[in-house]
Parts: sequence; structure tokens; C-alpha cells
Amino acid sequence: MTATANGTADPAVTKVSILGSESIIVGNNYTHYLVRDLLKSSPASTYIIITDTNVAKYHLTPLRDALVAAIDEAVQPTRAKVLTFVIPPGESVKTRETKALIEDWGLEQKCTRDTTFIALGGGVIGDMIGFVAATYMRGAGFVQIPTTLLAMVDSSIGGKTAVDTPHGKNLIGAFYQPKRIFIDLQYLRTLPKREFVNGLAEVIKTAAIWVEEDFDLLENHPEKILGLSGSAGTAKMQHKSDHWQNLTDLEQAKIRKRNPSFCVSSSAPPV
Repeated sequence: MTATANGTADPAVTKVSILGSESIIVGNNYTHYLVRDLLKSSPASTYIIITDTNVAKYHLTPLRDALVAAIDEAVQPTRAKVLTFVIPPGESVKTRETKALIEDWGLEQKCTRDTTFIALGGGVIGDMIGFVAATYMRGAGFVQIPTTLLAMVDSSIGGKTAVDTPHGKNLIGAFYQPKRIFIDLQYLRTLPKREFVNGLAEVIKTAAIWVEEDFDLLENHPEKILGLSGSAGTAKMQHKSDHWQNLTDLEQAKIRKRNPSFCVSSSAPPV
């Protein structure tokens, strides 16, 4: 860990470079680092955190309060605003109508092109808010904070954004790269085990194809990975740094499989 200007210690993180920019940052319980990096990497007049009701009850207030505190501490000519927008959960809201509702609300709040949209949630939130950012005033700032394992290892990577239509899923959208993808494994603590296992299917597939040692871990020690989710992971997320690194390695393998040109710069896992 390294000390910051205010005397606090930065957590250890793993950074993944895409197209020459270290835009993916993986860590554990690093909200204060996240908001400081967000202000530096994505300066904006307004930050809009958009999430659903399931995620909001656990993670919206801590993120919003940390971001507001970081803005108050920063030396800026004008103070950025922090707004929040909460929608119902589920694939049924991933529509052009919901997208238009968010855009109209943003215009009513007088949000300009130098707004940064922060997608806090799973694949539905990430896909739709990315599309909002891609089209809002011809392109606004966009940051992903995935809260499900599937979103961490799949849907948040690659700049895929879209909404569904009556004719099918993800038929209207764009490729729009987020400025940052903040993967905080602490979010897995509130993820139901069923959802965690759903995301593990993608991890297992990647490990089977790409990383023999990690596939061996998944095959022979599933309890170590499953222990990271839900109520069972509350204590383990703080102390099982080796398991944290194993899952991080799997995520990196998934990213490299999607694009072999991606580069990874690692630091030690938190202890």
C-alpha cells in the first residue's frame, strides 16, 4: 500500500491496460481510491450515479457520500454536482423508453456534455447506461462499476452497450468504451449465491480454455471460491487474499481471451 496526501493508505489494486490506457482497475474494498481516481480520470461538471433498487439499498449511499467527500476535498474552480437515478431491477426495464426517461431527466437537470454517467450495477445497468452516455449530447463520460460477477468478467468489458426491443435483446446500441471499469470484489459480499454461481459459469469456461491452474482450483476447491459470495463471504473477503488473487487472475484471463493485446499491470493483493 502507498500513502496518499491526506495520510490514508491506498489499497493494492490490479490495473489492466486497454488500447494504451489502464482503464480496468481491480481491487477489494477500495471505494475511497475509486472516487479519487474517478475525479482524476473523468473530470466532469456533473456525476450521475445510476443503479437499480436492488443495488441501491446496499451500495448507492456509500458511493455517493464518498464521491461527494472527495469533491469537497479536491481543489477545483467549480464544484461538481453528484446526482443519482434509481430504476427498477431486471431485463424488462432495459428499453428505449427507460433510456429516453433517463435522458430527459438529465436534460431537465441541465446536465451538459461534460457529464459523467456512472453505471452501478449488473449487465442491464451497464448496457443501458453505456448507451445513454454514448448518445447523450453526442457522447458523454461513462464509467462502469459492475456489482455482479457476470458483469465483472463479461458484460462490462469491451464497450458493448444496448437496449432491448420487442424484436430481440441488444438490437439497438453502440460500442462505447468506458473511461474506467472499477471492479471491487467487495460488492460480491451482497451478491446472492445463485447470482454468483451464474457468473462463475463464464469464469469456468475461461479457465478451462485459458488457465489450467485456475481451472484446477475451481475443480478441486470450489468452496474457496463460493465462500466469496453472500453472507458466507463477509469475513473471508477481508482475510482470504490468496482467493482474491485467484479470482483476479481469472478475470484477467477472461479479458486477455477477448483481446490478446490487453496488458495487465499487477500489484500485491490486499491483506
